[in-house]
Amino acid sequence: MDISKAVKSGYFQALSPEIGVNIYDAFAIPENAEYPYVIISSVSVSEIPTTDLCKKFNVDVSLDIVTGFSSPTGMDAAFDIGEDIEAIVNPNSGVDLDISAYGWRIGETRLTGTQPIQLRTDNFYIYRQVRTYSHIVIPV
Repeated sequence: MDISKAVKSGYFQALSPEIGVNIYDAFAIPENAEYPYVIISSVSVSEIPTTDLCKKFNVDVSLDIVTGFSSPTGMDAAFDIGEDIEAIVNPNSGVDLDISAYGWRIGETRLTGTQPIQLRTDNFYIYRQVRTYSHIVIPV
C-alpha cells in the first residue's frame, strides 16, 4: 500500500472510535457536517537519505480540529479534542500508531506544531486547531 494511504488509514482506524467526533478526509466533508469534527487535511512524504538496508521516510500529517458555537466560548473544545488526539497519536508511553497491517511501521512520532485559528461567520464562532505530526516510517 502507498505510504501516505497507509498512514492516513492508520489515523482513521486509531482516531475514529476513540475521540468521539467525525473524522473526514480533506474535501470529503459533507455539506451538513455538524461541529465538532476533525479533518485529515494533508499527508506529505519525503524519503530520508540513509545508508541502512531499508528505506526510511518522513511523513508529516496535518489534522484540522474544527468546532463551531453560536457564542464566543468554544475554544476549549478544540483544545480538548487536540489533547485526546495527542494521547492516541503521540502518547507518553511512546507506543506509535500500528500500521503494520498496511506494510509499514512508524518508528518515531513527534508533534511539530499547533496553530489555533479563530473565525466568525454569520451564525457561528469557529474555533480550529491545526496539529501537525511528523513520523519516521519504514517498511515492515
